[in-house]
Formats: sequence, structure tokens, C-alpha cells
Amino acid sequence: MTDAVVNAVQLDRGLLSDQIYAHIKQMFKSGVLKPGEQVVEYRLARELGVSQAPVREALKRLVHDGFVTHVPRHGNYVSEFSQKEADDARVARVALEDMAARLSCGRLSTESRERLEDLIGRMRVAAERRDVREFRELDFAFHRTVVVASDNAYLPRMWDIVEPSLRSLDVLSDPAFQGDWRIVTDWHQGLLDALLASTPSEAAVLFASHAAGLAGEPAGGLEEVLRGSSRAAQR
Repeated sequence: MTDAVVNAVQLDRGLLSDQIYAHIKQMFKSGVLKPGEQVVEYRLARELGVSQAPVREALKRLVHDGFVTHVPRHGNYVSEFSQKEADDARVARVALEDMAARLSCGRLSTESRERLEDLIGRMRVAAERRDVREFRELDFAFHRTVVVASDNAYLPRMWDIVEPSLRSLDVLSDPAFQGDWRIVTDWHQGLLDALLASTPSEAAVLFASHAAGLAGEPAGGLEEVLRGSSRAAQR
């Protein structure tokens, strides 16, 4: 952990454990703490300038949510995920995206629509610069924004449980992708357009297809997506 990362944290003593929880999650996302790396409670407390109690509470929540694995008599470690867990996460993501799109289609608030439009615009810039890391973070933000826009209190919690596996095994926005990231941006514009102008069932199929990795802009339109989703379900 770098001093610059620690020094950048401004902790409000009112909700200390919540902010430490969010900060450690951000350390996972940014790669400061990597899968399999030990998370040392007293070291974090010292570097953040707090007591160990709120750090311990934050780590308990991270263990509960699957971000951290506790090994008795050895300590806490950033969770690592097997290929089966990645496959399971992909299936869960398809179901989540289907439901989120179904619930948010035609019901996006002005704030959510503007947030998604802003993310797509920033994705275009990142794609032009071939900044894969930035693009990946924007991609995650786009999909989580749709999940939150569903206005279902449980879907964001479910997304937060699945996200570590999506990140760890590159299930979403794979950095090894060799295609044109600008096309991927266009796919996301198509997803937003579906939320604004399609029926809930059509939007759900498009989002599920996208999550399953079947296609971004299928040449055969919605019917081809439906056929592709059916083929994926049978595999």
C-alpha cells in the first residue's frame, strides 16, 4: 500500500467503519490490494490513523460480502475466484442484468439517464485513448448504474456480491479483448437506447445477451438475440 493512497483518504469519524469498508473495496478495484494478498488489520489501522476496531468491523463485512477470505489462525486475504465461480458469476450477472433492465426500462430518472450518458461519453474518450483500465471502470459503473436505477433495494447488494468475481476473472470488460473498444461503447449506447425506447422484455433480452457475451449489436436484431439467449441457456 502506497503512502499516497493512504494520505488521500479523508475519513469522517461519524461513519468510520463504513468509509474504511468502501476504501478497502476501492483498493481491490484499483489493484492496490491484489487477489491472494493478505489484508493486515493492524497495518491498515496504523496507515489510516485509526484504531483497529473500525478496521476489524469493516473486514468482517468484507468477509461476509465475499471480498475477503478469512483463514483461521492465518488472517484475512483478498478473495481469489475459481473458474467455476467465474462461470457462476456470469450466470448470476445475466439474471441480474435481465431483471435490472426489465425494471428500469421506461422508468429512468433524469439523473440516471444523464449519468449513463456521461459514462458513455467518457467511455468514448477512454476508447480513443485505448485506456483499458479507465474504460473498464466506466463499464462497471454503467452496469451498476442500471442496477441501481431498477429501484429495487436488493439488486445493488446482489451486484456487489458478484462484482469481485467479475473483476477477478475478467468476466466483464476483459482487458485482453483485442477488438475495437469504440464498438463496445456503441453497444452500451444501444443498451441505453433500449432502456429509453424499447419494451421491458426487449430491453431485458438485450441486456441479458450482452451480459452473456453473445453479441453487442446482433445483425439479426432482437430475434437473433432471442435465439442466441436460448442457445446459451441450453449449453
